[in-house]
Amino acid sequence: MNFIAATVELRAHSTDSINAYGLDYCGADAVVPNGSSSGEVKLRVLCYNRQGPKLSTFTDWKTGTRALITGYLVFSDDTSQPLDLLVTTIEPNIPQDMYCNQVVLGNAFFGADEIKERKNNTIATKIGTTLDNSDVTTWLFMELHESRKQKLQDRLRKGRGICIHGYLREYRKEGDTSPYRAIVANDFSTRKDRERAPSKEKGQARGYAETDPVPDY
Repeated sequence: MNFIAATVELRAHSTDSINAYGLDYCGADAVVPNGSSSGEVKLRVLCYNRQGPKLSTFTDWKTGTRALITGYLVFSDDTSQPLDLLVTTIEPNIPQDMYCNQVVLGNAFFGADEIKERKNNTIATKIGTTLDNSDVTTWLFMELHESRKQKLQDRLRKGRGICIHGYLREYRKEGDTSPYRAIVANDFSTRKDRERAPSKEKGQARGYAETDPVPDY
């Protein structure tokens, strides 16, 4: 599960019911706001289509206003599409200049064993995250302050699972359909490495660990 708590600004409600992940939702186009439109995190917000206070609050949400939403992020393999946010709770009665962007990725893994140097004392490495019970993988970057570099070097193993706490960041160059997408991590955690058991020879054949000299023809 990938959890998010964020102040989300509504752009437009969807007029059609949306069937996704085996359920029917009411949907909306929204963003986690930024100082410039190129840095907004675009979202498709989905609220389960069942009559009750949550759905009523969602459908009454006014265009251009912010609501504090908690829920789950769902990544897809199409980076040109906004991330899906499945609403758990929604609170519209907040100051309209309030900002919150807190994310926990619980099913991420290192996608590479390379550390890239960024500007402003930042380092980054490629990570992947998957849908529940799915082979679909979305790739993005985990950015960290360089003070975490030693920890990252010690823990970085391609394919190793990690849990990350931070905030989402997207950036779109003019004309690009897919954004640069990253989670800027406050910190991360991994399981402790387990010692590998020594391999055991199978059967009775011998000679697999020996190399004969090259003949002098």
